[in-house]
Formats: sequence, C-alpha cells, structure tokens
Amino acid sequence: MGTPDPNVLTPGGERLAQHYAHAMDLVHRCQRAAEEGNWVLLSDQAGALSTAADELSSAAAFVTTEAMPTSPTFMLAAAERLTSPEG
Repeated sequence: MGTPDPNVLTPGGERLAQHYAHAMDLVHRCQRAAEEGNWVLLSDQAGALSTAADELSSAAAFVTTEAMPTSPTFMLAAAERLTSPEG
C-alpha cells in the first residue's frame, strides 16, 4: 500500500475525522451536563452520542476498505481542525 500524502485524506478519512470530531464534542457535552447535574440534558446528549458512536463505527469500517491507508495522525489533525474555533 502507498504512503499517505500528509496534505490529503481519503474520502473515508475525511468522513472518519468528521464523525470522530462530532463524537468527541458530544462526549464533552455529556461531561458538562453531568458536572452540572443536568440529567435531562445528559440524557439528550447521551442519546445523540449513541447515534454518533454508530456513525463513527461505520466510518471506521469504511476506511478499512479503501485502497490507500488513512494515517491516524492526519485523521486526528483533521478532526482537530474541525473542532477548533478557526476550523
């Protein structure tokens, strides 16, 4: 398999980064709701997290079918860009 280009993610890698960033955002929202004792919000966010985890799993499975490997470093950097204020 080829060496991934540091400036390019496969379509599956981009999708994985998007779903990863979304799931991590929901984890942090759940944490804040728990810290505040906001059980209604926690319930809502946990439900959304469950859906996001399924989507993340599907995206990760898709990456395994692509001809070009997805670098974890590049995928995580893309996810970080998506969650940064400038992203």
